[in-house]
Amino acid sequence: VSTQGKSAKEAVDQLLYNHSYALESVSITAIPIYYLELNTRVNIHDERAGISGDYVVTKMTLPLTYNGTMSMTATKAVDHII
Repeated sequence: VSTQGKSAKEAVDQLLYNHSYALESVSITAIPIYYLELNTRVNIHDERAGISGDYVVTKMTLPLTYNGTMSMTATKAVDHII
């Protein structure tokens, strides 16, 4: 990566951009999932909303209170990498 003049973060950002659907994303509010991290691939399925598939977590807020809720934004992941 360094021989190309890119940082590791720039390389990861480029890979995420190339292998995700930037226009298809979901936002979720739920009880906190403290072990969840950014850039983690998660499977989301909600029949009522018509959402089903793998998503990459792109943004997340976690509460510091005992009774708070977290919010998360995830972008649809590409099914097959060519």
